[in-house]
Amino acid sequence: MPTCLPSLDPNINGGCLNTDTHTRSHIHTPNAAWILLWVLFPHSGTWVETILPTIIVVLGPNSHGAHRCLQESWGQMASMYFNMHKTYKLLQFSEDCLYLNVYAPVREHGDPLLPVSTLPSTMHLPTRAPHCPTQALALLAQVMVWFPGGAFLVGSASAYDGSELAAREKVVVVPLQHRLGILGFLSTGDSQARGNWALLDQIAALRWVQKNIAAFGGDPGCVTLFGQSSGAMCISGLMTSPIAQGLFHRAISQSGTAVLKVFITPDPLKVAKKIAHLAGCSHNSTKILVDCLRARSGAEMMRVSKKMRFFHMNFQEDPQEIVWFMSPVVDGVVFLDNPVELLTRGQVAPVPYLLGVNSMEFSWVLPFIMKFPLNKHWMRKETITKLLWSASTLLNVTKEQLPLVVKEYLADIDDHDWKRLRNHVMDLAGDATFLYSTLQAARYHRNAGFPVYMYEFKHHAPSIIIKPRTDGADHGDEMHFIFGIVLSKGYSSRKEKALSLWMMKYWANFARTGNPNGKKLPYWPRYNRDEKYLQLDLTTRVDEKLKEEKMAFWMRLHQNEGPEKQGSSEGGSAGGSLRDCPTTQALGRLATDTSRTSVMPSPV
Repeated sequence: MPTCLPSLDPNINGGCLNTDTHTRSHIHTPNAAWILLWVLFPHSGTWVETILPTIIVVLGPNSHGAHRCLQESWGQMASMYFNMHKTYKLLQFSEDCLYLNVYAPVREHGDPLLPVSTLPSTMHLPTRAPHCPTQALALLAQVMVWFPGGAFLVGSASAYDGSELAAREKVVVVPLQHRLGILGFLSTGDSQARGNWALLDQIAALRWVQKNIAAFGGDPGCVTLFGQSSGAMCISGLMTSPIAQGLFHRAISQSGTAVLKVFITPDPLKVAKKIAHLAGCSHNSTKILVDCLRARSGAEMMRVSKKMRFFHMNFQEDPQEIVWFMSPVVDGVVFLDNPVELLTRGQVAPVPYLLGVNSMEFSWVLPFIMKFPLNKHWMRKETITKLLWSASTLLNVTKEQLPLVVKEYLADIDDHDWKRLRNHVMDLAGDATFLYSTLQAARYHRNAGFPVYMYEFKHHAPSIIIKPRTDGADHGDEMHFIFGIVLSKGYSSRKEKALSLWMMKYWANFARTGNPNGKKLPYWPRYNRDEKYLQLDLTTRVDEKLKEEKMAFWMRLHQNEGPEKQGSSEGGSAGGSLRDCPTTQALGRLATDTSRTSVMPSPV
């Protein structure tokens, strides 16, 4: 039976995950490995597409997963930049969009890892015990479920090609998608619209994986979540959600965690009323308000979304009133409390966690999308201060703290040196958002006693998109290497291709064992009290205490927050051996264990 969820559009059949039909196609990869690609879709028809050079496959009527979820028009531009395919194709948009793709490895001679004919598509296998109790389960491949990013506003599964990763590393890759923006997160803070529809979509997809992935050769007892930006934030959040427990066994967050202040909307009713006003649905009754919004078409809601000016700089509005994007809420279902509070208490899934950032998260793509001006006109300290104040809620900086931030990053720079000012503003924004929250998340999980591995990705990705060359990695650059896109590009160097192979191996090793290390790979230390991490670059090396002085500054600025309030546990692989996935019972037991809590000094 399809998994169904509430829909804002009465014409959509409950937001169902359709699992009744699929196609199966062989795809040959350059290294003589094979994968099977299944595209779940509810329509008949064919579509011919080149997935890899000289290889033609027959897919559904809309290649790689039917409709994209409804999103603003700038989503097409963003998806072109974040396109992890050898080719790019525009797709249709619809709220009827709960689809996923499955890239499954097969043996050398084309035989599946497990004979698909022996497993019905509705077969449910329990979470695997530590030592693979049956021969069938031992033959299954590890599963990696991809959560796309896009500021909770744009993105789709269709932009990500899992064929290289699946074929080279013999893992099952499952890109998913979920409802976005208003349709994915609208909340009135009560039973009329609890919110978190997007996360419920994600959980529905994970439940589908548990029930059906064995039919595609995947092990439901060894599922790794990996995602980027807002997708990474959702993964981090789901690690604290009681209804997600047992649905995954490892987690990877690339440039985003639930520790980011903007991950949780503090006053969802205020946002809902603003949306209702723009839609002509204002009312004191939340029931009437929601019923009115449900009657609006998808196109009308996209027009409302555009008027909200999500994820765009707004210099006319009070910064405290700016809604950067629709995001999750504490609803009593997905989240019983703010994930940061749950992390502070150690109430988190006891699974290995790999997370990291890129060295220049704010260098081009995010300022370009946000219309965040980094030009000569704006790069003077007076105008920079105004600029930072407009973005203060995104940066989690108060009006009183702003002079301290400007002094820390810009004090010794002359106003005429606008390029240096620009570089420091980019560092400031990246440190305040992605880096600080990622380090805090790493410490929370480390202090809870679970294995943590951290990285900083530093290499500027080769791209067909014309953009300024930077000395570091922009937001999203690491995906080109993890999905092996650089392997098929003529403009990629030999060293870049080697880095891609390393990163695919690290990610797949982590999915297999909970530890990224393996033969012929540079050693990646566990993130312990010494805070060692791996710098991923053409020359990879181990370092420690990433940006220690700047992070100490942000720690002092937010001194009443952070994992220094939390208990500490150095070792242990709670939840089972790193070489085996934990049982559901262990997940449920350890997720609510708060006996570890004790007072400890600041980690920096």
